[in-house]
Amino acid sequence: MDFRTYVPLIASLLLALIAFWIAKHSSFSVERTAASRLSQFANKDQRGLTDRVGDGLISRLGLSLDSWKYQLRWAQLGGYYLTDDGKPKTVGSVLGQSVLFGLIGLAYITLFHAWSLLYWIVVALAAYYPYMTLSGRADTTREAVKRCLPEAAALIAAEMSAGNSITLGVERASTLPGPIGQILQEAVDSCRGEGALLFSQAGAQGAIVRHFTDLKFAPLETFAARMDAVAERGTEGPKRMNELARDLAMEYQVSVARSAETLDNKLLMPMTIFFFVPFLAAIFIPLMISIFTTF
Repeated sequence: MDFRTYVPLIASLLLALIAFWIAKHSSFSVERTAASRLSQFANKDQRGLTDRVGDGLISRLGLSLDSWKYQLRWAQLGGYYLTDDGKPKTVGSVLGQSVLFGLIGLAYITLFHAWSLLYWIVVALAAYYPYMTLSGRADTTREAVKRCLPEAAALIAAEMSAGNSITLGVERASTLPGPIGQILQEAVDSCRGEGALLFSQAGAQGAIVRHFTDLKFAPLETFAARMDAVAERGTEGPKRMNELARDLAMEYQVSVARSAETLDNKLLMPMTIFFFVPFLAAIFIPLMISIFTTF
């Protein structure tokens, strides 16, 4: 294939992109007043390309993408997928990245006539990569929350042992760094904004249980339910909260021990892919080439 036949096409695309960029970022305007420039800046779409593409597809196709939104919510608790000013991005940002990566792969296949199955698999993996990254970051955040639950419970128990209420203990725990502090802070803010109770009382569901249930993470839901039970204990509350903190610490230690036991099985496949397969390829590929060349 002579690559020179594609030079005019590539040059035309580059010239079109340059002309579009100059037209878009041109400073010439009929209205030059400060009010008009301020109005133009305020009405300008500040989203990136992938955000606009993804949000446009979602609105036109009516996509729900509930699982994507769930993973994005957790990833944002870990500090991912936020704008420069700290605002959360939409799920359209991830969808736009998937579409962009897929289109780049399709353009490569079309341009170089790479129609083999291997290239199509690579394109599919490239389109799936943004969601895989999103899911991995969400899992990392959930694991961090699970790891910090005993620390949060111990801080609340210490506040209760000092004579403070469990509500004040939760407020103190909301200052902890990381996603667990942010989750608790969101529950406290929700309680203050709605004028509701932090813990369930007289049949009314508390803000802690409601907020933790919305996150759909079993350890958090269990933690909220057990704190709700502690809040009803009255004078026995500090003792029960200390028991809860010890139980959470022991449960996490058990889960870490189980993970360590299964670590060898988890490492078997990566070791096979990155060490054993290249070792076999280094041995057999030259051997097969020499055999075929003899015939």
